[in-house]
Amino acid sequence: MAESQGTVGGPPAGIAEGEPNRARPMGIILTFVVALVAIGGVAAFFVSETYTSPNYPNGIQVATRVGTAVVAGQTVPHVSLAFQTYPDSTGTVDGKQVHPNGSSSWPAYGFTNQFQVPAHSLVTVTIRQYDSGGSLNDPFFSNVIGTIGGTATITTPAGKTTTVRQWDPNKIGHTFTMRGTPGVDPSFFLNVPLPTNANLPEGSSNDDAGQHYTVRFSFMSGSKGTYAWNCEFPCGSMVAGFGGVMNTYGFMSGFVHVV
Repeated sequence: MAESQGTVGGPPAGIAEGEPNRARPMGIILTFVVALVAIGGVAAFFVSETYTSPNYPNGIQVATRVGTAVVAGQTVPHVSLAFQTYPDSTGTVDGKQVHPNGSSSWPAYGFTNQFQVPAHSLVTVTIRQYDSGGSLNDPFFSNVIGTIGGTATITTPAGKTTTVRQWDPNKIGHTFTMRGTPGVDPSFFLNVPLPTNANLPEGSSNDDAGQHYTVRFSFMSGSKGTYAWNCEFPCGSMVAGFGGVMNTYGFMSGFVHVV
């Protein structure tokens, strides 16, 4: 075996004893630069995938004021939101686009992915679920979390309403999962499963043509700031079903602006 240059515990070959190793600081700088470029690339990609829905001013659906409600002994503002989940994001309903960049094989929430609610208010949400589904990768997301009473109501196409705390993790269409963005209300977390629907809309010309499940729940909004929501059902492609539509902003993800 050829004898290696340098001695064990000594400086690498070609570097004299006592000479500072300049390679390490340079490596750290290069690593930092590469990281910045990568982060910048991710940010640029994310921004490039955003869109403004033509269905609302600035693309944001503002919650409707209902009045006031008493929650935990306190009187708070009460607002409502209503939106849908569709199997075909190219479709339209009453002249409204489900998604301006839709694909027939990609589902989407509609008619926008951005919502606005007041801070520290009771928010009642109604979601019409038109899409099919299957099994979750993680059954944790089959639980109702963060709602008033820890429950949601699910009404079948036949009109039967059930109050639930959890839904069969093998019969999930989508989830509505919401959390604060970095630095915003880190204790806030909301998750509501939506049941799978075998009664799909008939044709993309009217995505509202089929029967639907109706999911209703209420939650207390947090402090002012931007919250992110997404679907945790693997309704995309590639690894674990989280590619394609799932990693493209705006179809199965968006923001809730708390003001």
